[in-house]
Amino acid sequence: MRGHTDEPQAPTPSSVARTVGGIAALVVLALLAWGYPFAVGAATVLAGVLFMHEFGHYAAARAVGMKVTDFFLGSGPRLWSFRRGETTYGLRALPLGAYVRVIGMSSSDVVEPGDEHRAYRVKSYPRRLLVVCAGSLMHLVMALVAYVVLHAALGAPALEENRWQVAEVMSQRDGVTLPAGTAGIEVGDRIVGVNGVVTEDWNAFVSQVQARPGESVLLEIERDGTLLATEATLAADPETGRGLLGVRASQAVTYETAGLPTATARAFADVGRAMVDSVRGIWSLFVNFGVVIDRIVSPPGDPSANDDLGTRPLGVIGIVDLASDTSWGWSERALMFAMVNVFLGVFNMVPVPPFDGGHVAIATYERWRERGGRDRYFSDPRALAPVVAVVVTALALLAIGLLYLDIANPIDL
Repeated sequence: MRGHTDEPQAPTPSSVARTVGGIAALVVLALLAWGYPFAVGAATVLAGVLFMHEFGHYAAARAVGMKVTDFFLGSGPRLWSFRRGETTYGLRALPLGAYVRVIGMSSSDVVEPGDEHRAYRVKSYPRRLLVVCAGSLMHLVMALVAYVVLHAALGAPALEENRWQVAEVMSQRDGVTLPAGTAGIEVGDRIVGVNGVVTEDWNAFVSQVQARPGESVLLEIERDGTLLATEATLAADPETGRGLLGVRASQAVTYETAGLPTATARAFADVGRAMVDSVRGIWSLFVNFGVVIDRIVSPPGDPSANDDLGTRPLGVIGIVDLASDTSWGWSERALMFAMVNVFLGVFNMVPVPPFDGGHVAIATYERWRERGGRDRYFSDPRALAPVVAVVVTALALLAIGLLYLDIANPIDL
């Protein structure tokens, strides 16, 4: 920290570099936002989720009397910072997550004698647990809020039996121009009639279209509860001569809302189910680790890479890619936001350093060593250094592998 002076200070090379770097980062983000608004929006939300994780640690540490010396948004080189009280706040160059430093996280940390009573290591077991679990608890809180909004306002998506809707609109297929692309049909529409014939059943719709190659037909469309009508001149399949419109179907989805008490109850139940599913998913990744690695090293365009989504992990790019899909509505995005938060909260509690669950395991082990009124026990962080190194290396390799997998073999839902 620089001392105070009344003399004007010339900018140093490092401060100029940080300023230029910050401006360059903002320019790049602005250009990306202009060209890929949904992707940048999804990435920003994901960065915000990681920030809120660290804010949970920060708020809990402050609440139980621990000293927090740093709270930065982003990672990498420091761009800008200021000090308020005992904490330095600021921004770092890469918009990825956040960073919080609590003094005395291990027995080897150097702490000023006057601050020792505010170090993490000297606080009671319940207070240490609260601080290390606060990040995951923040994920669960965010998921709970998202589920409440989903059920109370946006509407929870639910599949409808024996009804279909448009899943994809095609303009061409095998060199044949298809009329769906110019007929005003949109993803999510329900084509409920063709020339007055009810086609709520997919097979009935296909029969009506295939029987009218080259004909102009009147399509009755249900969109957001409103009936619309449009005309289209059907194409003809060059091989079979059957009529073609150019849509693919999926099972119809309806959106159900409820009052706030019911929505809250459903939200708690959804969080519980998502936690169970997350545990099962993590266990499946470990049990099927060989299959997961095989998918990660699969060549580009390999259809087997995504044939079983239960053993196909999703990286940051995959999450952003799905969330930025323009065919998704706010309900689907809220659902994904909630599920990702629950998974991050559960995954972060894996009882291995450097995960928060590793800190829980260490604190619990120390508490066990103190049983029966024994003196305060401090574990030796040097003994865990090899474990941390292995886990960090494995996570880095996994992140790189998922980066490749999401680019080479993206999931197409």
